[in-house]
Amino acid sequence: MIETLGSLTSVDEDRQVAARKLQQRSLFGSPTESKLLLFICLVAIFVRLVALLMVQHWPISATDDLWKSGLEIVNIATSITAHHGFSSPFAVASGPTAWIPPVYPYFIAGVFFMAGLRSNLAAFFILVIQALFSALTCIPIYLMAKKAFNQTIARWASWAWALFPYAVLIPGLFIWETALSALLLSTLCYLCMDLPGSSFKRQVLTAAVWALAALTNTALLALMPFFLLVPYLRKKPRTSLRPVTTTLILFTLLVSPWMLRNSYVLGAVVPVRSNFAEELWLGNHEGGTGRTMFGLSPSDNPLERERYRQLGELVYLQQRKQEAIKFISQHPGSFLRGAFYRFRYWWFAEGESPPVFGLYRLLTLISLPGMILAWRTGKMEAYLPIIAVIVYPCVYYLTDVYARYRYPVEPFMVLLGAVTAVRLAGLISTRVPKT
Repeated sequence: MIETLGSLTSVDEDRQVAARKLQQRSLFGSPTESKLLLFICLVAIFVRLVALLMVQHWPISATDDLWKSGLEIVNIATSITAHHGFSSPFAVASGPTAWIPPVYPYFIAGVFFMAGLRSNLAAFFILVIQALFSALTCIPIYLMAKKAFNQTIARWASWAWALFPYAVLIPGLFIWETALSALLLSTLCYLCMDLPGSSFKRQVLTAAVWALAALTNTALLALMPFFLLVPYLRKKPRTSLRPVTTTLILFTLLVSPWMLRNSYVLGAVVPVRSNFAEELWLGNHEGGTGRTMFGLSPSDNPLERERYRQLGELVYLQQRKQEAIKFISQHPGSFLRGAFYRFRYWWFAEGESPPVFGLYRLLTLISLPGMILAWRTGKMEAYLPIIAVIVYPCVYYLTDVYARYRYPVEPFMVLLGAVTAVRLAGLISTRVPKT
């Protein structure tokens, strides 16, 4: 009898140990948390699908304004669908291009092949997939928050992203890589939190996601050195940098085919995309307002489009670069005023009157105290969301700005806003007398 009881106790202990190991291996900690996060994602998908059905006018025709919201992407995808290759971002035969990174035009082209060129069904598929990208961002938000703070903040942050109206609306308004960029950047932040001492498989995954991010939205690379190196700041001095080196080597190998393609077809070194000079000019030129003015670029100005076609992409952009640099050097005061305006626009959408921008500004206001609270934790993991929110917009202060450009870092702002909300809730609960 005693031996039997002992063997049963041993079996129970083994089961408990196995259960603990399984829980440690699980990303979300426990089956209950996994189910909760799945439910949050399903709610997020549902509200985004409802939103896109409401904000778009169905059916969507081939001439609908939706196709103009991501004009360069849609035009390149149209060229791919017509078997003319990755070319012609402005719907005129202008040859190979690197104006836009390759991932999203090829994604749109794939939808066109399956559902029809600029068809109602293609529009529906694209917007639904964008909504899915946005909803799935709940997962890295939860993982980041749990790693950097605690489970309570993780739940608040993922629910906030699932239901925050501004986060819900954007994927259904435009055809652009915005929602995918937010998903990729949030995932990268989580992956890099544990990069020191990570396994080779983790390094391969991190490099692959960085490569996908670079070929989707090149601006995301501004955060790469911070995400890779900041987690080392509180590690032992002898902590190996091999994971970072391995990640960088693999990343370079993965993006090099596109870089070689650009060099071959354009006859010049173009690392990923070519249009930085255009963005610099749009924000810094004679008679400009400091940000995007419609009717000035090849996408919506026939004269500029013909000039682009005649000169070719690289010569056209070289001229834009010279014009922008000349304006900045001759009008430093105007450049600084424009940069300050872009700063204000980034955080508070200055000059925008639609009601949705009230939510845009609200997100700014609730995330700022969260930055202070996160910084005071002293945890490297908590620093990464702060760095993302502060560093990412710097290039836009210098060049050009538009409201949807902020969406890739808005998951971090929602996370920091959740830090604020949880702290406020804690203060309120301690002051409310118990009955």
